[in-house]
Amino acid sequence: MRYLQALFEPGTNLDNTVTQTFPNNTSFEGVKMMKPCDESIKKTLKLVEDMLGLADEGDAVREDTGCGVLYGVVRDSAYKIKKMAEAEKDAHINKGWWKE
Repeated sequence: MRYLQALFEPGTNLDNTVTQTFPNNTSFEGVKMMKPCDESIKKTLKLVEDMLGLADEGDAVREDTGCGVLYGVVRDSAYKIKKMAEAEKDAHINKGWWKE
């Protein structure tokens, strides 16, 4: 609860760990932080890479066509998700929101 107070009350000090709020998307030290919505997109892109790796791994060791279909669906889904996530990332970059 005190953490949430520190986010909304300027100058709130939380056991000397929080010295400012998040105006203009800044961190505690004044360094730009990634917005939570951008963090989610970044995590989605990481998930896509994991899905593609799993599809490659599963396809390499499969022993029947059912597994081939499964990993094909995983791969196809990953590419669709990747396309959507990259489009959303580009939209956030164009809005000036994306900070890495």
